[in-house]
Amino acid sequence: MDDPYCVPGTNCLANLLGITDADQLHEVEAQVASIRDVEISRSTVPGSYNASHLFRFHELLFRDVYAWAGQARTVDISKPGVYFCNWRFVEDEVTAVLDRLKDDGFLAGIRIDAFVPALAHYYGELNVRHPFREGNGRAIRAFLRQLAAAAGYRLDWSELSQHDNIAACQDHYRSGNTAELVKVLEPVVRRL
Repeated sequence: MDDPYCVPGTNCLANLLGITDADQLHEVEAQVASIRDVEISRSTVPGSYNASHLFRFHELLFRDVYAWAGQARTVDISKPGVYFCNWRFVEDEVTAVLDRLKDDGFLAGIRIDAFVPALAHYYGELNVRHPFREGNGRAIRAFLRQLAAAAGYRLDWSELSQHDNIAACQDHYRSGNTAELVKVLEPVVRRL
C-alpha cells in the first residue's frame, strides 16, 4: 500500500522543499531541523508539557520541511521488529502519558538518582507512541530538554549513543523495562 505521506510512486516523504529523493530529503531535513533545534534550545517554548506542547515542538522543528509538522500521524508506522501505537489512539495515548507526567510534578524537585529513571520512563513511553510520521526522536528530545531544564537539569543529547539508544528503546518496547534506557541517559543528564 502506498504511504499517503510520500510523493506518489516514491518512498520520499512529500515536503515543502519539492525534494523527491529520499536520501537528499533526509540530509536536508536533518540540517534544517538541527538549525531549528538550536533556536528552540536558546528560548522557551510556552506550554504546559501536555500533548499540544509536544506537538508544538515538532511543528517548530519541522515546519520548514513538512506541511503536517506538529500534527499526529494518520497512518500506522513501524521499524524492524517494532510496531508503534495505532494511529487512531496516538493523541489519547500521548495525552495519557503526559497527564501522568503532570501527576509526577513534571519531575521538578527530585534528586538525580530519581530523575534519570523517571526521565527514562517518559522518554520510553513517548517513543513507543511515536506520534508523528517522522521526527519523533528529535521532537521528544527537544521537549524533554526543556522539561528537564525547568526541573533543574541539563540534557546534553550529544552524549547519547545512537546505537545504544536504539537498542535501549527496542528493549523498552519489548519488555517495558527502563534499565537500558537509564544506562544510556545517565551520561546525558547533568544538574544545572
